Amino acid sequence: MTPSPAAARLAALLLPLLAWPASARVAVLPLSGPRNVALERQLSASICARLGCVPASNVMTGKKVDWDKVHRARLEGVVVGGLSKSKRPQVLEVSFLTPDGQRAWRTHLTIVNGRISSNQLIQIRDGVVSSARPGAAAKPAAPPVAAPPPGEIAPPPPGEIAPPPPGTEVAPSAGGVAELSGPPLPDLVEAELAVQVLHRTWTYSGYDPAGGLRTYELSIFTEPRIRLGVFPLRAAEGFFASAGLELSGAVAVGTTVEGPVPGAPRFPLSLWWLDGGLRVRMRLGSWSLGPGIGFRLSHQSVSPDAEGTTLNGIPTVDAKAVRIGLETNGPIAGAFGLSAELSYLVVLSTGLDTQFPGASGGPAFEARVGVTWQIVRHLQISLAGTFSQERYTLNAPGSAEGARASTYGGELGFRLGL
Repeated sequence: MTPSPAAARLAALLLPLLAWPASARVAVLPLSGPRNVALERQLSASICARLGCVPASNVMTGKKVDWDKVHRARLEGVVVGGLSKSKRPQVLEVSFLTPDGQRAWRTHLTIVNGRISSNQLIQIRDGVVSSARPGAAAKPAAPPVAAPPPGEIAPPPPGEIAPPPPGTEVAPSAGGVAELSGPPLPDLVEAELAVQVLHRTWTYSGYDPAGGLRTYELSIFTEPRIRLGVFPLRAAEGFFASAGLELSGAVAVGTTVEGPVPGAPRFPLSLWWLDGGLRVRMRLGSWSLGPGIGFRLSHQSVSPDAEGTTLNGIPTVDAKAVRIGLETNGPIAGAFGLSAELSYLVVLSTGLDTQFPGASGGPAFEARVGVTWQIVRHLQISLAGTFSQERYTLNAPGSAEGARASTYGGELGFRLGL
């Protein structure tokens, strides 16, 4: 009896699969070098669509590869790879290692903006399949790519990798051979230092200059900012990334205001704020989202000038507020990324002078948006713009109904993680 066309098509699809050994299984390990979660998922999906895959955790003990587990799982081998630190161009290395630690296949590919093309995925997939199933009629592996420039990924030739002792970790060599240690944990300790160059104004609503209050404007001043964080709760994979405590603050340097007599000694103006609170970070693909809550103290006051003369009219502020914030950051192209932070302040008390007995705090917020450059894994540089505003209800008839402090400018920051 002649088979139907549908049966013939089904047989054409099944025969290649039946021709491959069903026992061929591999483990695809995370890439070394700059982290690229999207690229890792692309590689795993492409390879595992043609071969049976087991999770990388099945062949690791803690952060170390356990070659005894590789043998017990009867794997054909493991797929390892790494990304070069150089971004222009960035080189991806992918290798297939047998259970004896021998490299059976490798390739180098140039990728753009941390992304890989469909043709490159097919080349990698077919190279791994032909190595894991040497008797299969797979497509030929991609032709060898020229060795990368000095300092980039340059693994030794096949046969030079000796099987590591059971339970040991395969660390990168001087040439950049991919490590098998799995995704790194988020930093336990973070330190951030930024130099802010700002402009600030202190103005009033319902203002009567004859009422004794004074406005001021600081055209340009410097305000160093520091943030320290400790995150004892951490996870290398999954939605939850880390949680811990943060302490941050800033103080204006050399700020002064002019008195009623032009040319007379200026009056020192003290400005600072201090934050403390909790931060939780979550993963959204290659991006991070970090809500936080804490407590803020902020201060403004005018000191006597060099001759001991005092200046009235600028209120002293010692405000206390609950700070509710949200930060996010992630890559946009290679080592470059975006970061943003928005905070809303619920003012609990203003600490204004006793001349304002009915004073209260109004809406207050601050925002920071910038670009980042990841120099190495633990060191990042950022360039950002910042804006903040505080409002206070004075209820001072004949002088002013309310006061507003507006600050904006830019900053250059450095972040170090350990």
